[in-house]
Amino acid sequence: MVFVENVFGQLARFVDEGCRIAVVTLVHVDGSSPRPVGAMIGVASDGRSAGMITGGCAEKAIVEEALQCMKARENKIVRYGAGSPYLDVVLPCGSGIDLLFNTKDAAAVVEGVSALHGERRTAFMTIDLETMTSQISDSAPETQSPNAFVTKYDPDYRILAFGEGANLIAFCTIARQAGFDVTAFSPDADALEFLSGANIAGRPIHREADFDALEIDKFTAVVTLFHEHEWEAPILHAALNADTDYIGALGSRQTHQLRLDALAALPPTRQAPSAIHGPVGLDIGASNPNEIALSILAEIVKRRRADRP
Repeated sequence: MVFVENVFGQLARFVDEGCRIAVVTLVHVDGSSPRPVGAMIGVASDGRSAGMITGGCAEKAIVEEALQCMKARENKIVRYGAGSPYLDVVLPCGSGIDLLFNTKDAAAVVEGVSALHGERRTAFMTIDLETMTSQISDSAPETQSPNAFVTKYDPDYRILAFGEGANLIAFCTIARQAGFDVTAFSPDADALEFLSGANIAGRPIHREADFDALEIDKFTAVVTLFHEHEWEAPILHAALNADTDYIGALGSRQTHQLRLDALAALPPTRQAPSAIHGPVGLDIGASNPNEIALSILAEIVKRRRADRP
């Protein structure tokens, strides 16, 4: 089992490989839970799985139940923990959780969510808890049945990192290990070669505006990690002109003021230059590339979770 925030990509790969699948969704919690309502585990008919719901307490039992549901070709809701008939599956927190096992229309659910995520759009899943069927749409239902469970799934959060040298390498490596979709943009061929060896996407840039600003959306963070700051203004200007969720730029307070002065000489943007986090990262006393990378990633996570479960 591997943990991924968004199980749909892995489920799509299971389907492409010819596996049947089950989508297991946390639909109710009595008490506390390490994962929010809507958390998922995706299971393939060969026993592979992705995602997490209980933090390890019941995942093995959940996968086994999913495999049995696939064999029986059924959908059902199962309680684990307090009030569950499965006395051998104990949740240390003392809570009870209800999970929907979907095998009948699981492939259609994955197809629908994947199509919306491919367009960088949020997918809303509505589950009828009586019929135990699911529907996917691009907006929340205007009216909701008392027997309906609705949750939303955003596309993968993307980080576009611009820079060079050790700071770029450290940040992209740590962000990728934390599960983020990361792309590095750099004039530094050696850095891009190193990142490629770590299976991190990279693109060379040869002039300040040599990137596709259309990739920036509200599910995107933009981070600049340059020592030569003349690269920054066009990149930050494009980020400020988009719905960018987070913008951060490496450098001292003095450097940041020079950066703001440079942006002030450019046309006005959708977001004010004050939206830029600079100096970038949480103040943890970071003094080397790895620590700086951790501080930036922590600030991105803090921003991302400010208004999301």
